[in-house]
Amino acid sequence: MSMSESTHPTVHDYTVEYSAKQETVVIKVGGSVLENLSDTFFKEIIYLLNQGWFPVIVHGGGPSITKMLNRLGIVSSFHQGLRITDEKTLEIVQMVLNGKENKEMVKRIQQAGGNAIGLSGIDNNMIVAEPLDSNLGYVGSIKKVSFPMVSYLRENKIIPVISPLGTDEKGQIYNINADTVAQALASHLKAKKVFLVSDVPGIYTEKGGKKETLKVISYKDINQLKKSNQISGGMIPKMEAATQCLLQGTEEIYVLDGREEGALSKIYHHQAVGTKILKSGVV
Repeated sequence: MSMSESTHPTVHDYTVEYSAKQETVVIKVGGSVLENLSDTFFKEIIYLLNQGWFPVIVHGGGPSITKMLNRLGIVSSFHQGLRITDEKTLEIVQMVLNGKENKEMVKRIQQAGGNAIGLSGIDNNMIVAEPLDSNLGYVGSIKKVSFPMVSYLRENKIIPVISPLGTDEKGQIYNINADTVAQALASHLKAKKVFLVSDVPGIYTEKGGKKETLKVISYKDINQLKKSNQISGGMIPKMEAATQCLLQGTEEIYVLDGREEGALSKIYHHQAVGTKILKSGVV
C-alpha cells in the first residue's frame, strides 16, 4: 500500500462496537509539541470531560524517538512524513512511546486533577495492523480496530492515552502514524470532533515568503492544497487522516497549536482557533 495521493481515498471499514451517550472527541497530540504543553492544556482536557465530552488521546513522539536514535548512533530516515522502521528502530520506538511519552502524559493529566490510563494499540488487540509498504519496514496500516473497554473508561471518567502501535495476527509489532491511529479511533468511536494538536497554528499557505493560516477549509480545499504542493512532509499523513475522518462521519476537525492558551476551551465555546476542517465539499 502506498501513500500516493487520491482525490477519492479508500474508506476503511472499522467495525463499531461502542455507542456513546456523551460526545466523544479524539485529541491527537503530536510529538513536536509534547514537551512544550503547559499545565493549562491538561486542565482543559479535564474541563472538556466535565462538560460532557469524553476525550480519547492519541500521542506521537517523533522528536524524542529521533533524539534517542541519534544518541545510540542509529540512522533514521523518512518517506512522505513516515519514519522508515527496521528492527532496531522499532525497539526504540516502543521504548520511547510506551515507556516515556505515554506515561508522561498520563502523569500530567492526573496532576491536573483527572484520571487517566496509558495504553497502546497493542493492548487487548486494540489495533490489528498489516505492513503499509515493504519499503518502510515495520510501518503499519490499520486493518481492524477494537476498543470494548472504552465504555468502562467513559463511565468512570478515565481518560485513555494511546500510543500508536499495533500488531498483526502473528504478533509482529508495527509503528503506525499517530494521525492515522487517531483517525481510525475517531471513526470507530463515531467521534464528531477531532483535534490535531501540534506546534503550528494551523494549515497555512505561503505566498511571497509570508505564511497565512487558513481559518476554515473543506475536503475539496485539502485536495487543492495537495495539488499545489502546499502540503508536504508530516502534514501529508495528517491531511490523509483528516480526509478519512470526514468520509467516516466526523463533522469537525481542528488543526491547532497546543501552546495556544485556552485553545481547547475556545473550541468548546465555538470560538475560532487554528484551522477548522468541515465536511462541506465531501463527495
